[in-house]
Amino acid sequence: MIVNQYIKLLAVGLFSAILFTGCANRAPSMYYWGEYESLIYNMYVEAGTAEADVQIEKLTSDISLASTTGKKVPPGVYAHLGFMYVSKGDANRAIEAFNNEKALFPESAKFIDGMMKRAFEGRKS
Repeated sequence: MIVNQYIKLLAVGLFSAILFTGCANRAPSMYYWGEYESLIYNMYVEAGTAEADVQIEKLTSDISLASTTGKKVPPGVYAHLGFMYVSKGDANRAIEAFNNEKALFPESAKFIDGMMKRAFEGRKS
């Protein structure tokens, strides 16, 4: 009976050690996320809480900070920035941001091209 309790206690201790060790050794992200995730959340879940100018400021700040930390920005940052520029009517900066997204993540080129087409279709004079 004492042996069974000892084995159970040992098993619980071993499981706990493995669990906590696994959590402690989480690999650092290769991306600098900054405020990107919270901007996406605010934009789609809490609409109206982050104006385009605020988002542009935060995204450009995150891009600069990523550069200083030696990390990449995650996929979608430049696309989101481009979308914000479109909403402000700044086509040149929007195109630059969309092209940066395609340069960093070539696999997104078809998606970004479609996004650009849709973004600028309604904006033509």
